[in-house]
Amino acid sequence: MTTDTREHFLLSLVLPPAALQWFDVTEAQEVDGEIHITLVEKNTPPHTTGGKPPLFKGYKDIVMSDFPIRGKHVALHIRRRYWKEADSDRLVTNAIPLVFPGTKLAEAFAHFLKDAGGNASDLLGEYRDFESSFTKGV
Repeated sequence: MTTDTREHFLLSLVLPPAALQWFDVTEAQEVDGEIHITLVEKNTPPHTTGGKPPLFKGYKDIVMSDFPIRGKHVALHIRRRYWKEADSDRLVTNAIPLVFPGTKLAEAFAHFLKDAGGNASDLLGEYRDFESSFTKGV
């Protein structure tokens, strides 16, 4: 097994399903006992109805919570790309399901917490506190 194959395998165990299909891992660090992983969307423009390819316009940054690793909170910093359709002013993105609807939690993590008997409002409060503590420290 090559080094790249081993790294890809290990990352696939830690990251949400299909993350490596859509994103490149650009950074991983531990800050104050929390693990922060940065994922940047690959340059794969969505298919549009017009004949011309869309034009890259920039990124939208998203932070979401995922399963803890070794008892440490995990924050995924996701840089989503967006494009402008060549023949209009409409902005488009790839349809990548990232978070459980109404939360900033990875979908599998949200289901896990719900199945563990968590109350949705309690869970969201805990992770909002986690997210705000990180942004205050930056």
